[in-house]
Amino acid sequence: MKTKTLKVAATMGLTALLVGSAAAQESASKPVGYETLTIEDGFNYLGLRLHEAPVASGTITAIDADSIEDSAADFSALTGTYILEIDNGSGIIQEVVTFNSGTEIPTDDLTGEVAVDDSYTLRPVATLESVFGADGGDLDAGNAGTGGADQVWIPDGTGGFDKYYYDNTNLTTFVAAWTNADGSNAVVDPATVSLVYTDGLVIVGAGGANTFVVTGSVKLTETNFALSSGFNYVSSVSPAGSTLASMFGTDNESLLDAGNAGTGGADQVWVPVAGGFDKYYYDNTNLTTFVPEWTNADNGAAVDPATVSLDDASGLIIVNPGAAQSNSAGVPSFYGTL
Repeated sequence: MKTKTLKVAATMGLTALLVGSAAAQESASKPVGYETLTIEDGFNYLGLRLHEAPVASGTITAIDADSIEDSAADFSALTGTYILEIDNGSGIIQEVVTFNSGTEIPTDDLTGEVAVDDSYTLRPVATLESVFGADGGDLDAGNAGTGGADQVWIPDGTGGFDKYYYDNTNLTTFVAAWTNADGSNAVVDPATVSLVYTDGLVIVGAGGANTFVVTGSVKLTETNFALSSGFNYVSSVSPAGSTLASMFGTDNESLLDAGNAGTGGADQVWVPVAGGFDKYYYDNTNLTTFVPEWTNADNGAAVDPATVSLDDASGLIIVNPGAAQSNSAGVPSFYGTL
């Protein structure tokens, strides 16, 4: 298999890696590489844009209200948590923690969105251990408490966070361990803490700047993501070449809630920059041009979404003032040639 390389800005450092597993060898020559992410002192909004190698892919041979089936597959040896990706252009992904049988994958009711002969990919979910290491890697560790430790905050789906850090002297076991930062000092098995790639991470840096490296494959097709009411921390998904236009659509094809002559009712996309955020929303009647436009939420100016790069923004905040909804994240057009 010829492994392709995704060319990126110098800050990304994405390059070809050797792929070792047979399952990965079957992953349609998808580009693989690495990305170095920086943790500064304070709040860092990051996302995972390179993904675990697929363990299975195939064609759906049957579907019902709670599962899909691939009669040629054998999932009986798989343990742990996986991400199911439906490769029919819908962007559907789901988390899978058990299997119905050797050939069936449990799902939500996808009968209206997925058909027999659609293809799928199954890949392990990233975890605290796979991303940051069993020993905390390059994160700043605590010593008998959170003081001085970098904390990893994972959105819990209800508006809060599950918070973890690596402690050189956990106050329960008195040995080094990943630890719950909620005050319980509970030891955590980092291999069991899932990091779903649509979710953004908030890493609270406690010391000077440091970095960590994420390796894996690039997803080449769009991805659905869920928005709750309020603040949502999401990954920008694509590691190179992504813009406001490619991720959400030049004309808001992602179907974020739009404003109408102002920000009222609009979903806002907050892009982290030095010292704060650049904030954007789609306005059906921009007050400067009086036509639909991506708009700067601070000054009302029309914005060309193709010029708003997300390369340096692996994590975003989307502020949704309305009800929960599902949206999609596109990929740069040149990904179709990789």
